Amino acid sequence: MRQQHSSISKSDSVSPNETAHNLFQPIMADSVEVMEYFYKGKIQDLEQSLTQLNLLDNAREIAGLCKEIIRTKEMLQKIMTK
Repeated sequence: MRQQHSSISKSDSVSPNETAHNLFQPIMADSVEVMEYFYKGKIQDLEQSLTQLNLLDNAREIAGLCKEIIRTKEMLQKIMTK
């Protein structure tokens, strides 16, 4: 059985530093509540995207989404502990 690769080509890949920089740029917010709302919404969007993927066809995308969810939850935790 041959494994299918995702549609992401090597030329489209982004370095982890660039990805982290783009994903977690500081957001302009008036309060902790606004930042909390933003990150909770982002987590919900990512989880919704995750439910639409198939493990056999989208393994890389699933791994990337999981990592992004973890990072976003860490950011949310940092915000909530301030």
